[in-house]
Amino acid sequence: MKQGWKWVLVLALAWAGFGLAQGYPVRPVTLIVPWSAGGSTDLTARALAPVLEKNLGVPFQVVNRTGGGGAVGHGAIAQGRPDGYTIGIITLEVVLPPWVAQTRIDADMFSPISLLVLNPVAVVVRQDAPWKTIQELIQDLKQNPGKYKASGTAKWGSYDFARLGLLWKLGLKDEALPWVPAQGAAAAMQELLSGGINVAFVSIGEASGLVKSGEARFLAFMTDKRFPSFPEVPTLKEAGIDWTFASFLMAAAPKYTLPSVIDVLDKAFAQAVQDPSFVRFMQNANLVINHLNRKQSLAFLQERAKTMLQITQELGLKF
Repeated sequence: MKQGWKWVLVLALAWAGFGLAQGYPVRPVTLIVPWSAGGSTDLTARALAPVLEKNLGVPFQVVNRTGGGGAVGHGAIAQGRPDGYTIGIITLEVVLPPWVAQTRIDADMFSPISLLVLNPVAVVVRQDAPWKTIQELIQDLKQNPGKYKASGTAKWGSYDFARLGLLWKLGLKDEALPWVPAQGAAAAMQELLSGGINVAFVSIGEASGLVKSGEARFLAFMTDKRFPSFPEVPTLKEAGIDWTFASFLMAAAPKYTLPSVIDVLDKAFAQAVQDPSFVRFMQNANLVINHLNRKQSLAFLQERAKTMLQITQELGLKF
């Protein structure tokens, strides 16, 4: 008899979930951004919100939850009710071992909805740098480990892992190209121009202005294929280095959100990223739309987490 009641309860909960999914959404959805206003995550969310509203018929309210190097906002997404009314945009930090170790927030705490943006990283030098190709820089690093310095963001940040991955693939250690912490890409590029560092690792868009003005030069992109806006710049793969890297923006919900609700959101985001107004906005902001559905996004997140952990172990990083 008790077993019968147990099955009745299970069926009741299943039907309740089915009913929730069937009616979803019926009220405003909160879209949490873990970073401050004006950054790429915030800009993307605010460009998407009106398109999602149009597609789903309910308001999407963008809320910036900043602090703790992204921990406050990511925590708010992870701890939200798994009903589809609290979602957000997660970033590369959730797969970076030092950040995860400090915050205790990792990729497994989220239900991926849709990969939205990939911002590929570039290897950037000053216009008057002695290296004309990425091969020349690599040869110099191998012959003179520790002689040159690099930057792009804080220590153990996303662009630092772009550098570490490159060194790992080259068979070099962290010390071969020391990292100088910076308060973001803009500060790092100024350090590059002033001679404080020799190499910058930042997104293509963040360096494109100085490259176009003739003050800096791209040596290579960490992409699978050449970038349409700069077709003359080779990829690392063309130089024989099997390494790609990009920061990412991914729509996600709290773990255990009903798969049927995630399906609704997955379809809505897939439609939204193709909206002409959103596409124009992203192009003007130099942000690269790279959409993956929920299953592909989950696989992408798992692969990135595995690779970042492998870099940490192979290089023997201590943090």
